[in-house]
Amino acid sequence: MTHLKLYCFFLYFILSFFEDHHKMNGILIIGGSDCSCGAGIQGDLKMITCLGAYATTVITCVVAEHPGRVESLYHLPSSIIESQFHSILDFFPIDAIKIGMLYKKELPQKIVELIRRFKINAPIVVDPVLAAGNGDSLAEPGMEEELAKNLFPLATVVTPNIEEAELLSGLRIESPEDMLRVAQDLSEQYSTSFLIKGGHLQDKTTVDVLYHKGIAHKFELPRIPHANPHGTGCSLASATAVFLAQGLELPKAVEKAKTKLYEKIKSQLQIGPFYFLPPT
Repeated sequence: MTHLKLYCFFLYFILSFFEDHHKMNGILIIGGSDCSCGAGIQGDLKMITCLGAYATTVITCVVAEHPGRVESLYHLPSSIIESQFHSILDFFPIDAIKIGMLYKKELPQKIVELIRRFKINAPIVVDPVLAAGNGDSLAEPGMEEELAKNLFPLATVVTPNIEEAELLSGLRIESPEDMLRVAQDLSEQYSTSFLIKGGHLQDKTTVDVLYHKGIAHKFELPRIPHANPHGTGCSLASATAVFLAQGLELPKAVEKAKTKLYEKIKSQLQIGPFYFLPPT
């Protein structure tokens, strides 16, 4: 009984904070757990928390990895994924959703069913995780088609990196101009906005391209020498979700998210041979 009282008190405190302090938005993260705490759920949690929002999570799979290699992964049963939805939506307000790694190709349809069942009306950022930065696969074959058929129609914005955009479009991307062309093609094909993250292009600047409502937006910043932290794509998508939850229009949300990520990259941490974004 004592533990139940403590739990109820904690829950009351959190809900009261949401009710009394409208500045704290609730962000639902759906994705995989990264035990190195650079990308995935853990990376999202760090970014969302440092931006002053409150994150809840639906974990889809547990990945044993570090930035150099994916060792193994275990996908959680569908019943556990659904139970997490129930636990969160019973109590917590959701102002935006960020969807990352799903792995199982039947999960996009399941996620859509749960979003509709719980009548969640909030911006949705879909980060189509298909492979790790080192090339290891993080999705079953056929995931691209399932994402496109089920989740893209609900998305406020889809945020592939260059390799993922190439898989989705079937086109080669070698320049910012290619990014713009592919972002426009994908946006028109799926009737939603596309943000192609260009950090993997080897150039003197980092360029991200957003195609939104028929207009192209280019976000360019100087490349920071020797900076290559793990999880930047996840962090950019989750930061965008926070700013959308605050009511910003998508181009402004992306601009603020990129600026915040840039600040964190400048303070990257080296742990062994790898680099990570700082936790605050």
